[in-house]
Amino acid sequence: MNFYPINLDVDGQPCVVVGGGKVALRKIRSLLESGAKVTVIAPEICAQVDELYQRGEILLTRENFSAELLGDELIVIAATNSAEVNRQVCEAAQARKILVNSVDAGGNFNVPSRIRRGEFLLTISTGANSPAFAKFVRLMLEAEFGDNFGAGLEIISQARREVKRLLPNQSAREKFWHEVLTPELWQVLKSGDIDALEERINHALKNSGAESPHGTD
Repeated sequence: MNFYPINLDVDGQPCVVVGGGKVALRKIRSLLESGAKVTVIAPEICAQVDELYQRGEILLTRENFSAELLGDELIVIAATNSAEVNRQVCEAAQARKILVNSVDAGGNFNVPSRIRRGEFLLTISTGANSPAFAKFVRLMLEAEFGDNFGAGLEIISQARREVKRLLPNQSAREKFWHEVLTPELWQVLKSGDIDALEERINHALKNSGAESPHGTD
């Protein structure tokens, strides 16, 4: 299946996880990291899910799943240990035109393996054909993308706003980024030399005839 890739903003949005075990816990934590308002539907929950509930981080409905328990959620995740229950969750959510994912590879979207470094997010998907292979690729790439990539993105994001202000011409901006985003920058990001990154940005701005947002010596 050829999935359409998308990064979804779930901040402050109601989301449901059906299931209360270890697999559901991973899904819950991932949603919470992205700012979602999570409701768990499960008659029984593991100790870690209960801790989240006791701390007020999630809402909890201690019932077996039924379609009537769904409302206007943005997404639903079926994460029980029953393929039949997961199927029922998928059918109920799709009938309400809710985005739904199932740990049994059902539903209308999947959750890719991912590497997150601040606002930098890299996702790996196999089209639900082999989650194990996606995890393998993620593990191979994690060492390549250290925390420095998140810090580098913050600097580049700040520069982007200044570049749009200082270089109103599209072709000038393209030339600027062509000078900054070179293979050499990859090694700069891996080393974490933020000063070198800012120097590259300032140098490229000078070559573009614009004043550096960070000043010059």
